[in-house]
Amino acid sequence: MNLQTERIENHRAQFTIEIEADQLEDAKRQAARKISRQVRIKGFRKGKAPYKLVLQRVGEGAVLEEALEDLGDALYKQALDESEVVPYGPGAFEDFKLEPAPTFVFSVPLQPEVDLKDYLDVRLDFDEPLVTDVEVDGALKQMQMRQIEVIDDEIEVTGPGHRVTIAVDGEFVDGEPPEEFDHAPTEDALTSTDDDDDEAGEAEAEPTPYVPKMGDTFVKDENTQIILDPNQDPFVHGFVGNLIGVELGSDVEFELTIPDDDVEETISGRRVSFIVTIKEIEAISIPELDDEFARQVSRDRGDEEMDATAIRQSVRDDLQQGALDNARSEYSASVLQQIVEGAEIVYPDLMLDEHIDDMVGEFEGNLQQQRIKLEDYLRLTNSTREELREQYREGAIHSLRQSLVLRELVSAQEIEVTDDDISLRLDRVIAGYGASPEIREVFDSPQMRGNIRSELVMNYINAHLAAIGRGQDPAVAIEELRSEMAADADRARERSERLRRYRAEDAAGDEEASEDASAAVARPQSESVEELADTEAEIGNT
Repeated sequence: MNLQTERIENHRAQFTIEIEADQLEDAKRQAARKISRQVRIKGFRKGKAPYKLVLQRVGEGAVLEEALEDLGDALYKQALDESEVVPYGPGAFEDFKLEPAPTFVFSVPLQPEVDLKDYLDVRLDFDEPLVTDVEVDGALKQMQMRQIEVIDDEIEVTGPGHRVTIAVDGEFVDGEPPEEFDHAPTEDALTSTDDDDDEAGEAEAEPTPYVPKMGDTFVKDENTQIILDPNQDPFVHGFVGNLIGVELGSDVEFELTIPDDDVEETISGRRVSFIVTIKEIEAISIPELDDEFARQVSRDRGDEEMDATAIRQSVRDDLQQGALDNARSEYSASVLQQIVEGAEIVYPDLMLDEHIDDMVGEFEGNLQQQRIKLEDYLRLTNSTREELREQYREGAIHSLRQSLVLRELVSAQEIEVTDDDISLRLDRVIAGYGASPEIREVFDSPQMRGNIRSELVMNYINAHLAAIGRGQDPAVAIEELRSEMAADADRARERSERLRRYRAEDAAGDEEASEDASAAVARPQSESVEELADTEAEIGNT
């Protein structure tokens, strides 16, 4: 066998295999024997007919086709071994020539290749996030809302401070949208495409935002709860004011104008009509942000007991950590994008096609959850499966390039998640559920460990990316992350232990209170008996 291997387009290798004519002839005779076992030839048992009679019976073309299939499989496998080519997927038979010598031609998709270039030189500025007092106030307000106590749920007329459950239906009632938004698209963002018609390859323009038309829905909800505070309008300024003094079960209709300074330019200044039904009215008590409130909240979270000042600082710290985590994640994504843009990435078309198949399959699954068949969706949108696949092509290219770079980064940076890392993270998860042996048995499974491994790989990749972008040592970043994980696990265990202690104390307190209440009830009854006896004695004496 004479083998020639060369690279061809679409990241494939081509095998050109030349063999001796005798080898092909032997293959044809073997193919004829196989055919003779499947085809009855008069005068001969199956598999015993002479070669020439088989040729006459089925034709030389059929024999050659069978021979090429069997011989081709063997030659392709031999070529893979000799060339040391590592295929991405199955090869394809491309051509066969009889002259000047029997020659087979195969193509095989190659494994993707990624050259990260000078990725360690990528640098980006990192802006530390800053939590504002407004955000802290908002978080504390949410805590208050979770501790609301219902005093009376049989109120007949709404008033300031009441909590109401409403059905609300709001729609735009003004005229045509502003001229600058006249040509906004109405197609659903999930099914629309951003095809670039610019043959020069210039960057795509920002998509024109959708502008609601007259009759379009502004808000629609059958069950939403709001507190009637004129300073906290949920939709538009003036909304709450129109709900004061309304009877339970009544509908109220009114119109409001969205302020000109609304953050959404496409609806600022627009007129909206509301129909609101009052479904429930409750008088409520909202706890004060005092030391007792702080003590209860801290106990509910399993923290050391705090006063109002300490709980505010704790909330600020939590918000700061959350903002920092988000900022780091976004920063790592930006560094990754810079590396992807600078990398040299090649992959076979087959790999991209499979990636598109996965995305279309996920879309089809989402449709099925809504009880919509893909065929019905294609018919309603007047499109084909091929057009749908084309809509996903650009996104699939971006996703595939990113995933290939991530895989290469794991290899280049020798990122490894150890069993100890997984156990540490598992300890953190289990501690949140009480850390009992029964809980550990439920959570400590191969599937859970696999999920944790995947999560930690991404965490470690992000830590590496952040360190690269800031010119720091990734190894140090990983050790810091491991230290944070250990501290987090310790905090979770401590919180779990405190929660058990708090609940035991509360249970003991409830039992003691119950005993005191029972004694208080029994004492008046006893005294009443004694008083009755005294009274009877006095009557007898008289």
